Amino acid sequence: MLQRFENFISKNSLFNKEQALLLGLSGGADSICLFHLLQKGGFNFSVAHCNFQLRGEESNGDEKFVLELAERYKVKVFSIRFDTKAVSLKEKKGIQELARDLRYKWFKDLMKQHHFEYLLTAHHQTDNLETMLINALRGTGIKGLHGIPLNESNIVRPLMFTKRDEILAYLSKNGHTYREDSSNASDYYLRNQIRHSVLPELNKVQPEAEQRFFETSQKVKAFELMCESIIKEKWEGMIESMDGNLKIDLNALNKLEYQALFLFNNLQSYGFSWPQIEDILNVSQIGKKVISNEYELIKERDFLQLQLLESVLDSELVIVNKEDNVFKIGGQSIEIHIHNNNFKPDFTQKDTLFINVDNLSFPLSLRLWQDGDRIRPLGMEGYKKVSDILTDKKVENSKRPSFIIVQQYDKELIALLPLVISENHKIEANTKSILSISINMA
Repeated sequence: MLQRFENFISKNSLFNKEQALLLGLSGGADSICLFHLLQKGGFNFSVAHCNFQLRGEESNGDEKFVLELAERYKVKVFSIRFDTKAVSLKEKKGIQELARDLRYKWFKDLMKQHHFEYLLTAHHQTDNLETMLINALRGTGIKGLHGIPLNESNIVRPLMFTKRDEILAYLSKNGHTYREDSSNASDYYLRNQIRHSVLPELNKVQPEAEQRFFETSQKVKAFELMCESIIKEKWEGMIESMDGNLKIDLNALNKLEYQALFLFNNLQSYGFSWPQIEDILNVSQIGKKVISNEYELIKERDFLQLQLLESVLDSELVIVNKEDNVFKIGGQSIEIHIHNNNFKPDFTQKDTLFINVDNLSFPLSLRLWQDGDRIRPLGMEGYKKVSDILTDKKVENSKRPSFIIVQQYDKELIALLPLVISENHKIEANTKSILSISINMA
């Protein structure tokens, strides 16, 4: 298995033996397998263990097992305890969602403090198959069918070449012990129901089900990226920004075979439903409109006009097109520049953020942040509330209302000025155009 492991890492250019890696180690079979493969392969890694204190002495036993294992192999270990139930009641979040948020936030902090390049998790082909089935049962779109990503941002899943049965066989053959989570035996969760009842029958029909589903998930992901690129190109070719509103060319739209699906795909993020999209496309009445929480879509003779509702426009809002400019909002001056070619951003500049223009869709908008705003901070897998970011940054309550959001026209948050940019729009080695945005008190 070690040879397959190293070949898989090399083939997919996941990481190398010199890079600093952080392994999330629960003590279960999957992460223990990954621990021993990394150790035998001579990789440079440390481990991190979360004790969520949800299973009493069993949770403490997991923690003790991980600490002793790390000490035995001279691997640096980080460990933390969370009072998960108390935090769940306080924040009114489900236990599973909260545990995931706590875990990944702590991992992110460790990576930043200790300069780890990648976080490794022990997801494998069986996990991937279960996830695809769960998403399909819930009526997912194409995004749910690409399964668990092999790598995204700085999170890597190097066991995606194997499945659960092979992991257990490897551990047994090499005499490696691990901890068994008692909750895995319960059918309370849908994942366990699929694991215990569906997968055994599926493997009778197709013994290579995990591998086949993994291959399919990779094709779906590639197809999704290709479709997004084509859709974005077609969409940008039929829209025009005018005075902060968006005009959608009906003649160009009518040439498409799947008009409603295409329009829904691009307007879903504005809060419009499938029936609303069908409604406005199927009537010939000029002036017909459909309304979401913040936007209205109006049918004209040759185009659809997307615009903010008057109630939203009453609040302070600035529309940004793809050109250098200076804006005033919330008593502050915002200066924006687009840089091309060999521009090298100075990340030490105070109150200036640098954003990858290559995957931005203009126009952008600037506004004061609101309750409920969420952004995917640089280096994070999931999204985080702006209010929580301001709390983490110890921003005084009196100063919080003045912080400004940079938002893409599809409502995706690009940046929180001047603190955070989105992981989705970070500067990369192949970035061609960079947007610098500076904020100063007017």
